[in-house]
Amino acid sequence: MSFNFLLFAALSIVLQVTSARSAEPPVTSIAFAPDGNSLVACSQAGLQVYSWPELVQQKRIEVSAVNLHDIAFSPSGDRLAVAGGSPAEDGSVEIFSWPEGKSLHLFRNHTDSVTTVAWRNETSLATASLDYTVNIWDIKSEKPIHTLQGHSRGVSSICFLPDQRTLVTTGIDQSLRVWNSDSAELIHGLSIHTQHVHHLATRPAADGLPMVASASGDRTVRLWQPTIGRMVRFAKLKSIPLNVAWLPDGSKVVACCTNGHVYVIDPDTVEVLHDIPAVDGWAYSLAVHPTDGTLAVGGSNGQLRRITMESE
Repeated sequence: MSFNFLLFAALSIVLQVTSARSAEPPVTSIAFAPDGNSLVACSQAGLQVYSWPELVQQKRIEVSAVNLHDIAFSPSGDRLAVAGGSPAEDGSVEIFSWPEGKSLHLFRNHTDSVTTVAWRNETSLATASLDYTVNIWDIKSEKPIHTLQGHSRGVSSICFLPDQRTLVTTGIDQSLRVWNSDSAELIHGLSIHTQHVHHLATRPAADGLPMVASASGDRTVRLWQPTIGRMVRFAKLKSIPLNVAWLPDGSKVVACCTNGHVYVIDPDTVEVLHDIPAVDGWAYSLAVHPTDGTLAVGGSNGQLRRITMESE
């Protein structure tokens, strides 16, 4: 029985710590550094690094884009990709060395804001934009290998399956699309959500077919098996989920919502196990610590909160 299963089996709420200041823009994306000792957060206020678990600001990294939407560490953890841009004008992804924060690459090909970025492997990554397209980039040449076209509106989230070839995309057109990123071939188109889909997350390695969780404006978190084009089950929430993540062992799904709460969901029964108040206002972003099971939540007015689960 895993540590994370024991941790979430019986929860007593919850320690919350904030480093937020009022009148700050929403925290749009957060990610733990690979060693788990710091947390990186982005917003219209820029890219900032905080100590963990104290949430004391350590430094600020200057980024070319004005509006920042998403961040992602490379598989090796030595680089950080930052996505952003200007609405209806341009979109970009900048790659920095980690932890130095030196700018290494800048990708500009999208004609609207880049909403999300996902590493395929150490030499390529995918970007999605409000310009309806997804690009697969070769990092060394800073040029797109493929441009995936098929969404009828802006693309909000993407994720690779563990094979590093199959890519799942979603967005404002309410659909999920499954692609072979090697050939740019569309494998499946899935249209069950009834509102915008905000976020996707791949279940960590587990037995059976790969699984992806999606969070939508229809107040559902849906679970999919993309390789066979099948929705497995869904959980209906009290509020709209904006971001979704898995525990490191894949045993639970967590979603943060517009009511500022975090919901812990059993992916097998889709039972909502816990409803945890996290931030005041909307909770936009969520990250799970790589080893200790704690959560970081980013919200309105620059709020950052640490949630520590304590067993009864």
